[in-house]
Amino acid sequence: MIDYHVHTRYCGHATGSMEQYVERALELGLDELGFSGHFFYPKGYAFPVTDCVIPEELFGEYLKKAARLRKKYSGRLSVKIGAEFDYLGPGCSFHPIEVSRKLDLDFCIASVHIVDNLVVDYTPELLSSGLESYEGGIDCLYERYYEALRQVAAPGYCNIVGHFDLIKKFKTFTGLAPHKDHNALIDKVLDLVAGGMTAIEINTAGWDKPCSEQYPALDILERAVARGIRVTAGSDAHSPQEVGRHFDRLRSLFSHLGIKKLTRFEKLEPLPYDLS
Repeated sequence: MIDYHVHTRYCGHATGSMEQYVERALELGLDELGFSGHFFYPKGYAFPVTDCVIPEELFGEYLKKAARLRKKYSGRLSVKIGAEFDYLGPGCSFHPIEVSRKLDLDFCIASVHIVDNLVVDYTPELLSSGLESYEGGIDCLYERYYEALRQVAAPGYCNIVGHFDLIKKFKTFTGLAPHKDHNALIDKVLDLVAGGMTAIEINTAGWDKPCSEQYPALDILERAVARGIRVTAGSDAHSPQEVGRHFDRLRSLFSHLGIKKLTRFEKLEPLPYDLS
């Protein structure tokens, strides 16, 4: 099995040494582990909350540590080196593939955590207070979220679209569940992904969040599979014990969806991973 969404304490909001994550992957019998540290923000960008990315001055150290672990555990575990990039809006974001090529990364994840400077997955209180600026409330924010995700899904932008429907994280809280059907917008994103070499991840962290559901939801996954979209797996681990979390449950989901192969990456190139 492979886990392509793993963070480290370099990000400021994760715990444990990178080697502890590797050792946990070995304990679970994983074949590949992909470090995906949060890439730093562009200069001048004021992020609304703190300790969410690897500081620019530490990013090189993160890469060197990952490279040392790849060499040390060669033959026992395939360690992949990647990064997760935030889409921050037009003219505010790094281009994940271009940056990753310069840094010689194996893969890059692109995600939407922030819409109009509102962090959608931090706390339900922050999300609720931010809705005051949206005339259409939570449904308007959902529309803005999927409009941003269309930019992420554009062919050649990234290798993996991260936690596709993250916007639903707090949907069980009062006022934070959508009332409208947003499937038309979702299908536009899926069509863009299907037109390129990009994969979407099945992110198992959602099972531990208030939404109690993997990212993305089953109906979105069914539409993705019907389009032939590549799929990979990620735990979104922020501690060593979260590596490979719920992967037994994930295997059952693969079986239900008829998924027999996942996508792994090497030097930004998608490669097949046979689940059998």
